[in-house]
Amino acid sequence: MDDDSLRTDIAFALADACWRYAIAEHLGAPVPEEALTPPEMRGEPDTALRLAYEERQRAFEAWRRARGLA
Repeated sequence: MDDDSLRTDIAFALADACWRYAIAEHLGAPVPEEALTPPEMRGEPDTALRLAYEERQRAFEAWRRARGLA
């Protein structure tokens, strides 16, 4: 992965997390992941897509915990 790819990955991850936080602030409560991500984007169990989705969720939850949001 080159520097530009890594930089844009990080920028996207941060923007996504901030957007989710803003949704929760606007609505007064966190929105369930199912409401933000359609099933077809989460993948079937034991597929590469599901594994990537679950890793993304773990990273997002760690980000939230680190900021006292979870």
